[in-house]
Amino acid sequence: MPGAIFECTKCGMVTRTGYPTYAVQFAASKRGASEQEIIEDFFSFNKGILRSEPEKCPHCGVEKKFLKKTREID
Repeated sequence: MPGAIFECTKCGMVTRTGYPTYAVQFAASKRGASEQEIIEDFFSFNKGILRSEPEKCPHCGVEKKFLKKTREID
């Protein structure tokens, strides 16, 4: 699940979603665990990163049209 970085044009808050796929694959191969386990661990240790794209700004609450995608994470 490639992710993205969004910036709110109203308040300037930066929000990150998803995870880098290559990093999960690498961690799974080194740790000897499934990719799903690595993904669950990633989100449990990185609580500020959302699993899916936000529908509104998590900081000020404005709707999605004010969130600008500044970068994609593969």
